[in-house]
Amino acid sequence: MGSFSIGKEIFPSPQILSFFLHELVAHYLSLEFPKRYKVGELKNEKDIHDMKDLSMGIEIKASSNATQIFANRSYAQPSSDSETKDKNGYYITINFEKISKFNPRPKITIIRFGYLEHKDWIAQKAATGQQARLKPEAYKNKLIEIYRAIK
Repeated sequence: MGSFSIGKEIFPSPQILSFFLHELVAHYLSLEFPKRYKVGELKNEKDIHDMKDLSMGIEIKASSNATQIFANRSYAQPSSDSETKDKNGYYITINFEKISKFNPRPKITIIRFGYLEHKDWIAQKAATGQQARLKPEAYKNKLIEIYRAIK
């Protein structure tokens, strides 16, 4: 039986890489500060759940787009009840390169942090559209760039 390597024979899709980044950031923060944070598990918990102050929980969004971040269309609407997590709050956003045979070791290109509200998102117009994107003003005024890869 042969061996396989990511970036050599296996090239995870951007959705898979986004999932791993999402999980790793939350898990590492919960390991670093176990009395404060845990990985969100319930529908009403943020991705990084703050056990001392619910308003300080953090959502994580990752994208292989060079500069933009996307979310589910519902992020552009006010939260409807206490059973779902509040879409207003703190966010860590991560942009990363796609993995391919031409780029077997992709980099994280941008990390941002900030406070976003549902009105910072623009929902797709089509009734079947499932995506929301951030308004340009959100990048400019609400998200602080804390890391950018050197080209």
